[in-house]
Amino acid sequence: MPLLIVIPVRNEERRLGPGLARLAESLQAHHCSDAMIVVSDNGSTDWTRAVAIEAAAQNPYRVVYHRATDRADKGEAIFSAWESAPEGYDVLAYCDADMATDPEALVRGYRLISEGQADLVAGSRWHGESQVIGRSWKRSLISAMLSLFWRILPGARLSDPGCGLKLVRRSTFAKLQMPADARGFSFGAEALVRLARAGAKLVEIPVKWTDDDAGRIRLGKAAGDYARAWGRLVWKN
Repeated sequence: MPLLIVIPVRNEERRLGPGLARLAESLQAHHCSDAMIVVSDNGSTDWTRAVAIEAAAQNPYRVVYHRATDRADKGEAIFSAWESAPEGYDVLAYCDADMATDPEALVRGYRLISEGQADLVAGSRWHGESQVIGRSWKRSLISAMLSLFWRILPGARLSDPGCGLKLVRRSTFAKLQMPADARGFSFGAEALVRLARAGAKLVEIPVKWTDDDAGRIRLGKAAGDYARAWGRLVWKN
């Protein structure tokens, strides 16, 4: 069951190369050979494209650069790459360029889906077996508030909507119905909740996560995206 991994990027010239190398190393170490990596760009103005092309020549896996949009929209980068995945890739995933979430968890999630134990997999830093390293008090507070609100959504339980690791069975993703403008940071979390409500089996897994955002994440914008998604899910829009 081939795996397609999307890395959404915007101005990631510094972190993309090391991130791709670390991802490939983890895939090889865990004997995950049938994988393709899509670097999906949502508005880079630096050398991200060049870094992706250079890294592709050195990576043991197939690496493809995809210009999804010129707008700074992480969700659009993920959705566009998932929607345009080549035939035959039956598991769709995404993770962040910095590999803050140890990619070993991605392999575990992939196996859960390929072995029929799940249709959807989400990493959770709030899982009792997770390791969280270096998270600031501000980011911890926002994450805790998000977790509280998303745990009480009717029809599906997602304890860590902001974790940058999510996987979906492609045949399950094909059934996704959500507003065309429902993208942003919250896209992955909203998609999984909607699919779980429709009957797909969602499994949360522990992760090892190390903070490396270097002040890049606009916490206010991200929190706003998640709040709007939560509102759509509550009112079933």
